[in-house]
Amino acid sequence: MNIEKIDKNFLQNNRSAESEMTEYEIPQSPFKLYGIFYDESEKRFMRIPKTVAENTSEGCVFLMRHTSGGRLKFSTDSDTISIKATYDYIFEMSHMPKTGRAGFSLIDETDGCELVYTFRPESANGNGFCASAAAIKKGVRNYILYFPLYNDVVSLTIGLKKGSFLGEGKPYENVKPVLYYGSSITQGGCASRPDNCYPALVSKWTNTDFINMGLSGNAKAEPAFSEYLSSIPCSVFVCDYDHNAPDKAHLEKTHLPLYLTFRAANPSVPVLFLTKPDPERDKEALQRKRVIRDTYLYAREHSDKNVFFIDGYTLFGKADRENCTVDGTHPNDLGFYRMAKAVMKIIAPLLKS
Repeated sequence: MNIEKIDKNFLQNNRSAESEMTEYEIPQSPFKLYGIFYDESEKRFMRIPKTVAENTSEGCVFLMRHTSGGRLKFSTDSDTISIKATYDYIFEMSHMPKTGRAGFSLIDETDGCELVYTFRPESANGNGFCASAAAIKKGVRNYILYFPLYNDVVSLTIGLKKGSFLGEGKPYENVKPVLYYGSSITQGGCASRPDNCYPALVSKWTNTDFINMGLSGNAKAEPAFSEYLSSIPCSVFVCDYDHNAPDKAHLEKTHLPLYLTFRAANPSVPVLFLTKPDPERDKEALQRKRVIRDTYLYAREHSDKNVFFIDGYTLFGKADRENCTVDGTHPNDLGFYRMAKAVMKIIAPLLKS
């Protein structure tokens, strides 16, 4: 028996009658797309150019289609908002909710941030789904739709009541995006909703755009990808790939070169170095942390005052650390919230300045 049959609170809203709705195929104006782009040649949403991914690794080619960090902003007075999404597949992970890995979360950001609805595919949906949600408040509201963290999205259609107002939504602060590079944790594993990973939380709290280059298992600071990162305009660069370096030797080989490559192209952009948040699970963690800290100290010794360092152990805090992950490593929503708070302390002042 399905749980929806005995508890109606688990039912996903049925889609509104199409005769009452006007549908908009994304991308199109005035909807504003952030963090990802629509690739006409690939006929899908992407976050990494195909040529860059192919020059990096096979894993990067797979992950370039994952829409982590993708957002769509718009404003409307429609009392119903629907989406129709199609995928090549629905990505399965036993330790991450489908709402986070393959769902979309809709946030009303008119007055702060309020969750409107989490759209998600059901088990029988195959390669796509459609669903609708009622607007939480009347009048023209500003919305932001967060794309899945661990799934491809081939197409997306937004439905609004016929005759509704449509605008481009609430603008971000007039600063360049914050750029994040790192592991599956950076990508968002294992948040329950796309807007609950730590880059998204920092973005919500500061109203700043961001780019998520979390590459699950595949952030290894390859030269091709280091060059690509260095070419992305950003206000702050967060370097968080400790978990994906196979060993200390790999970090020694790549960490300082990644910093030097980025700094050569971006002489004044602040750089924040993070170490892994679960060092107690790695015998080599102390040595790895020293390598990352050595990069930070090298920069400081060479008169770079725009570098910062966070010891990853402090990200979850000491109290109730065991409640911050789903498997000892990947954060749940509490873990991501604590990570975001720690990162926010450094990033917020930099964005203001």
